Amino acid sequence: MKRIIHYVLLALILLGVPLVCCILGGHSDVLAGVKEFPPRTEGFGGHPELLWNCRRPFSWSAFIFLAAFTGLCLFPFVRRMLKAVFRRSLPVTVRSTGRFPWWGWLGIAILAVGWTLSWSRFEWFRPMQVQCSYFPMWAGLILIVNALCVRRSGHSPMTDHPWAYAATFPASSLFWWFFEYLNRYVWNWYYVGISELDAVEYSIYATICFASVLPAVVAVAAYLHTFPVFDDRLYRDMARVHLRRPGWCVFLAVLAATGLTGIVFFPDYAFPFLWISPLMVFVLVQFLLGERSVVDSCAVGNWSFFFRFAIATLVCGLCWETWNYYAYAKWIYAVPWVHRFMVWEMPVLGFAGYLPFGIECAAVTAWICPPLIENGKDGCGT
Repeated sequence: MKRIIHYVLLALILLGVPLVCCILGGHSDVLAGVKEFPPRTEGFGGHPELLWNCRRPFSWSAFIFLAAFTGLCLFPFVRRMLKAVFRRSLPVTVRSTGRFPWWGWLGIAILAVGWTLSWSRFEWFRPMQVQCSYFPMWAGLILIVNALCVRRSGHSPMTDHPWAYAATFPASSLFWWFFEYLNRYVWNWYYVGISELDAVEYSIYATICFASVLPAVVAVAAYLHTFPVFDDRLYRDMARVHLRRPGWCVFLAVLAATGLTGIVFFPDYAFPFLWISPLMVFVLVQFLLGERSVVDSCAVGNWSFFFRFAIATLVCGLCWETWNYYAYAKWIYAVPWVHRFMVWEMPVLGFAGYLPFGIECAAVTAWICPPLIENGKDGCGT
C-alpha cells in the first residue's frame, strides 16, 4: 500500500502541478504544446527555430555562472580523486578475472549492426529505419558493459541479480516518460524524423527506446565501481548533510515547487529545474512515507554513490549524443542562454544536466530494485 501511495503522489505532483499552473495561468499556447502527441515540430509551422528557447541569445554571464556552479559541485570529488592518484594512495580494488563472457561478444555484434543501420541510409532498410535503429545499440552496450563487469570482477548486475535488473527496463520507460512530459513546458529538446509515426506507433517505439536508460546507467555505474578511482573509500568522510531535518525538507520543497511552477511561468530561467525538481519530489515523498532513501548516505558523509552514478550517466550521455548525431530519427536541442560550443547536437554545458539526472537514476533504481545498489558483489554497492 505504501508503494502504491508513493506512485500516486509522484504522478499527482509531477504531472499535476505544471498542468494546473498552465491552466490557471491561461497559457493556452503552452497547453497546446503539452497536448501535442507525438511531439512534432510541425506544431511550430515546420520551423523549430520558432521555439521560444531558440530565440534566447547566448549569454556569457549565464554560461560562466553555470560552468562555475558545475565545477564547484564536482571540485570536492575531483580533488579527492587526483589527490589519491598523485599520492599513489588508491585503495586496492578488484582484479581482472580475464573472462569475457560469450554474450559480451554477442553484444559487440549487436552494437556494430545497430550502429551501422542507424547511421546508414540503406533503401531496403528504409521502412524499418525509425523503429529498429536505436534500441539495438543500447541492447548491445548493456550486454558489453555487463560482460566487462564480469571480466573485471566476476560479477555484474545482470548475472548477480537477473530479475531485479530485468525490472529496470519497464521502470526505465515509465521513468523517462515523466521527463518527456516535463520537457513539453520548456522544449529543451524536440524530435525530427518521426513524422511517419502515428500516436500508437510512436508510443510503442518510444517506450521500447526509453527502456534502455536505467539498465545502461546501472551497468556503467557497476563497471566504474571496479576501478580504484571510484572506490567508496575515497568519497567517505565528506560533508555530512542530514536531509531529513525540517530545514532541509523545507529547502527541498521550495526547490521542487520553484521548478515545477517555474517551467510554466518562467521557462527561460527555470529550465534547469527540469532535472532537479523530480529528484526533490521523489526524495520528499520517501521522507513523508518513512521510506529508506538513497540520500540517507549523505548524513554520514558518504557521497561515493552519487559521484559514481553521476559520472556513469555522463558516460552514457556521451554515447547517447554520439549515436544520435547521424541517426535518421533523432532529437535536437534548443537550450536558452548557453547554446554554443556544440558536442554533436548538445551544447557543451548541456552535459551538466546528466549529473543530477544520474542521481535520479540512482534514487529510482535503489527504490525499485534495492539489490542492484546494496553492498555486495554486484560492483554497484552503496
